[in-house]
Amino acid sequence: MDIEKTFPTGTPADKMKEILVNDVLSRQDVQMFFGDTSWEGNTLKFSSGLVSEGSFSVVDNEVKVAVDLSMFGKMAKSQIEGTLEKTFSKLPA
Repeated sequence: MDIEKTFPTGTPADKMKEILVNDVLSRQDVQMFFGDTSWEGNTLKFSSGLVSEGSFSVVDNEVKVAVDLSMFGKMAKSQIEGTLEKTFSKLPA
């Protein structure tokens, strides 16, 4: 994986899934990087032109992010990491 990060949330998994859908995935800057999404239990899988594949695994009190970047995505790695940091720093902790 090109990007692996764990973000503390202080929020139960069910509530965090709701926050991800309503407050994160609805943002255009996030959609640009993560494109098509689907839930498998508590794991949100995503793929797009920038990201070959990746996931947000939601458990009580944290979200684990794993992203495998495409060739083009590797050129935007710092911007993608910045978007993740910015997005998750605004969530309940």
